[in-house]
Amino acid sequence: MKINKCFCQILFVLTPPLLVSCGDTDWLDVKRYKADVMPHTFADLQAIMDNHFVVNLNYPVLGQISADDIYIPDDRLNSASVAERNAYIWAKDIYQGAASSEFAGPNEKISYANIVLERLPLADQTSESERAGIKGQALFLRSFATYQLAQLFCKAYDPATAGQDPGLQLRASSDPNLTSQRSTVQQTYDRILADALEAVELLPQQQPYRTRPTKAAAHGMLAKAYLVMGMFQQALNHADLALKDQAKILDFNSDIIQPSSTYRFPSFTAQRSNPEILFHAESMGLASVNPSQAITFIDSGLTSSYQNNDLRKTLFFRVDAQGRFQHVGRYTGTARVFTGIAANEMLLIQAECHARLGNTTEAISRLNLLLKNRFKAGTFTELQVSDKDSALNLILSERRKELVFTGQARWEDLRRLAKERPMPLRRRANGMEYALLPGDKRYVLPFPDLEIQLSGILQNQR
Repeated sequence: MKINKCFCQILFVLTPPLLVSCGDTDWLDVKRYKADVMPHTFADLQAIMDNHFVVNLNYPVLGQISADDIYIPDDRLNSASVAERNAYIWAKDIYQGAASSEFAGPNEKISYANIVLERLPLADQTSESERAGIKGQALFLRSFATYQLAQLFCKAYDPATAGQDPGLQLRASSDPNLTSQRSTVQQTYDRILADALEAVELLPQQQPYRTRPTKAAAHGMLAKAYLVMGMFQQALNHADLALKDQAKILDFNSDIIQPSSTYRFPSFTAQRSNPEILFHAESMGLASVNPSQAITFIDSGLTSSYQNNDLRKTLFFRVDAQGRFQHVGRYTGTARVFTGIAANEMLLIQAECHARLGNTTEAISRLNLLLKNRFKAGTFTELQVSDKDSALNLILSERRKELVFTGQARWEDLRRLAKERPMPLRRRANGMEYALLPGDKRYVLPFPDLEIQLSGILQNQR
């Protein structure tokens, strides 16, 4: 990680204006002269993109709380925030008038990207490769952050209705005074794809710092987007390209994994890092996903699905005195959830897409490649499946087991598979029964009240 000292000089301009007290109007005078403190040089712009705290941290994970991989006992529920509790029971009002980190965080990243894209043509002369590289970083960040927002604040992509369903506010300017109306879901995904496709052409294959995205990361972003859109050939093509230069799958028998440590896997700063990671990103620090808070536990149906020699059962989870499983094996190597892009997910996308396209042998070969690196050495027997449906069932089951607490993967799968594989979710909390049926409006989060008041946009129905 490298953050140029000039970042501190432009921090004020990049700070969301709503964080400034309304009772102090001095900031208005400063804002009037913002041209004096806006980034001018290429070094300034690279410093913005090297701000690890914005680019690589604080991605949404609230969908994980709403998904079916976890449960929260009644005596722990009040230890979570209001938004977390409401997300857990699929309440109509999630934020109850408060700000939304899930909304503000990705939009802050989009603002950073827009500043770089706006100022790059005005920056001092540098090499074409450097100029292309930083533009690619900004476009990737905007695509990745927009994707995160779409999984929470838009309906699941449906080609039959995407042109009418309300999408996101697609901000193309860094000016906080400009309000944006909502696009359609189709326009939202068009932006995600367009930014990532251009980033692919601009980004290098290797970066000097692991916090910066590469060409493989942009291909990974496209594979994820095309998958949730149901465009399986395109998803497969980009998953292939993502793994072309980053084909390393971590053997869970490797000594870089420490089964006795709290979080098992190496952090991105470790000397020997996880070779699977294509783009490093971490979640915001919600109490309910922090193992040290001991609020959230893993569904027993999920934990019982791992075979005895499957190392994921001991590396991903720890068991408390009451026999409850907590997730601790995170690719961040910390308490925060890994929300980035990694080769294991790309392998699973390859497998699923091959299965859906009728290439059963190829699908199972990808799954076997993953699983042989997940079992105790010498104990894995390769799977043999001959029909498409059986292969797809196996792959989706392993996807859930492999990507548990990887970003909001389970939430995204529940949304995209709602018509094909409807799965009603039910919970009991504080003596009350709650249900979330496939296609329910509560699969889309409400916009925070303040955003509705400031922009006048249409609120999501719940």
